[in-house]
Amino acid sequence: MHEYDLIADWYASHRAGPMGVPEVTALAVSLPAGASVLDVGCGTGLPLTRVLLEHGCHVMGVDSSRELLARFQANFPHVPVKCAPIQSCELQEQAFDAAIAWGVLFHLRHEEQEQAITHIARALKPGAAFLFTSGDAHGSIDGEPMNGVPFRYHSYSVDGYRDLLRAHGLSLEATHTDPGGNAYYLSRKTGSGG
Repeated sequence: MHEYDLIADWYASHRAGPMGVPEVTALAVSLPAGASVLDVGCGTGLPLTRVLLEHGCHVMGVDSSRELLARFQANFPHVPVKCAPIQSCELQEQAFDAAIAWGVLFHLRHEEQEQAITHIARALKPGAAFLFTSGDAHGSIDGEPMNGVPFRYHSYSVDGYRDLLRAHGLSLEATHTDPGGNAYYLSRKTGSGG
């Protein structure tokens, strides 16, 4: 069973806050009207999918937790979803104008992060943005349990992510850390949009 399936009710009640909203809002307003956005690790869709939809984006959600996706579909019944781990999810090539992965990659081991970025990069159109969160130092740690369920976290350094992104046709444009300690990475698929 997926760890988030075990804490779905708890997670749904704790995740609807403002974390990530300013960053995803800034991304959404920078996109053309009707942009297609891949929401990796979409969870319940609150609050980030809602932000994207409110800004006129067409969203596709991907998450490996059936319980969270059930809540996503209750919140957004007309938004398409896939229940799959992103590191093995087959997506249409060059289908998306942008992708977000908030609170996702650091749950994956380093080699799985590379697989995930491979799939995401392949699904992005040239010039598309990829906004994600992770740590900013290379390593793996045991984090505080969420509602009693243990989680392990993995991250590359900023330079490590820059190199990994470059190897998959993405350039790192900006990084910043919010007041809650979340490290954001904004990258873009190389090539001209069109």
